[in-house]
Amino acid sequence: MPITKQDVELAGKLAKMHISPEESDMYEAQLKELFNWVQELSAINTDNVKLTNVNQAAHVRPDVPVCDETLAAQLRGEFAEQAQDCAKVKKVL
Repeated sequence: MPITKQDVELAGKLAKMHISPEESDMYEAQLKELFNWVQELSAINTDNVKLTNVNQAAHVRPDVPVCDETLAAQLRGEFAEQAQDCAKVKKVL
């Protein structure tokens, strides 16, 4: 898939970034290199390659909720404002 200046401009628009013409040229070149590299990698046949040193358990942790009301109250107390028993923070756009 060829990368064009329009692709770079669309990506910038989606990321809500202003991209200058110089940056557009630079990003276009970088994206072309990246996609060419990915295409080279995907052309490699790995059908007969066996996985080694894979420990599935190392990438999984139990999702155990922690309920420490004392710590929660202490952390909420460090914020200037609170709403409905939660710390109130500034809106991030």
